[in-house]
Amino acid sequence: MSVEVPPAKILVVDDEPGIQRTVQRILGRRNHVSLASSGAEALQVLAREPHDLAIVDVRMPGMNGFEVLRSIKAHHPDTEVIIMTGSVSNPEEKLVEALRERAFYFINKPFEKAVLETLVDRCLEHQRLEREKRAWTQTLEHDLERARAFQRLLLPGWFPHLPGVRGDVWYEPSERLGGDFYDFFRLGPSALGVVLADVAGHGVMAALYTGMLKSEMRALREDWCDLAHLFRRVNDRLVAVTGNQYITAIVAILDLEAGKVRYASAGHPSFLSDDGRAWESTGTPLGMIPGYDYEVRTFPLRDGLRLLFFTDGLSEARRADGEELGEARLRQAFEPTRGMAPDHAVAAIMESVKRFAGSRTLHDDATLILLEYHRP
Repeated sequence: MSVEVPPAKILVVDDEPGIQRTVQRILGRRNHVSLASSGAEALQVLAREPHDLAIVDVRMPGMNGFEVLRSIKAHHPDTEVIIMTGSVSNPEEKLVEALRERAFYFINKPFEKAVLETLVDRCLEHQRLEREKRAWTQTLEHDLERARAFQRLLLPGWFPHLPGVRGDVWYEPSERLGGDFYDFFRLGPSALGVVLADVAGHGVMAALYTGMLKSEMRALREDWCDLAHLFRRVNDRLVAVTGNQYITAIVAILDLEAGKVRYASAGHPSFLSDDGRAWESTGTPLGMIPGYDYEVRTFPLRDGLRLLFFTDGLSEARRADGEELGEARLRQAFEPTRGMAPDHAVAAIMESVKRFAGSRTLHDDATLILLEYHRP
């Protein structure tokens, strides 16, 4: 089914009445054609009513065609311009100047009817496609903003209250839609579960997989008492639907009653404790190997313990020369924050990372979680 294109509005700017009538007769059958005899008159016409195209002669009294072209581009950027001239001197130089000033094209007088019609049709088609592209881009931008707002709803808007536990989070996607995901789970009156995950890549597909992971974690809540079983079930479900996409993830449970921390890590970067330890991964990333058995490790939940969880957007932050921050430098940024409130500590660590990278933004999604425990 063909789509009817509405008539275009074309302004002819020339001080020769004969040229005005000729162009109006050629183009007026399918378009609305307005006439102006000078640059000043043309700008007045455009100020009253926008036009799709202006066909402008180079040699006119007062403003010449190039001056009119510059003014149109400055004040009416949606109006395309075709420059025409009857001068035989330096045609190539005039063509170069017309294109440099962002004219659509350059035509010599006298011109063939078919040449003018074809050139105008091509110009209007190009303009229509550009407008459609802008409209599509604006729609996409709007949809991405809505998706970004929805993705933020997947993240907890609060830090769970548990006696003796406090913490803070820094979350910064590198694009509107990120591949990092975190969540907290209250597991009874005296246990807190922490999830931090990083989908390979970022953008729309990464954001979809973060939503899938949250759904899986919520659906398997009863399996949190057995982290190995939880990871195995989540891994097998992701293998079935994600194809070659994989997710690194860590789940840690602070069990206040038992006085210990249990964790399992699927290919995720090591998390740090304030005693200088780095607690390493216990298995492959999720979604890679069906039936994989993940190891669960345990260590004491001592009074004053501080834990720092992060995604590789921080440890792999790069300087201009390509050198990465690395885990050692991240630990150096973590160590001086002892005694700081968690929110101040997180801000100080991020300031160190960005100072190293020499940028206020990072090239990858970045999430940082700091937890602190004091015996009530």
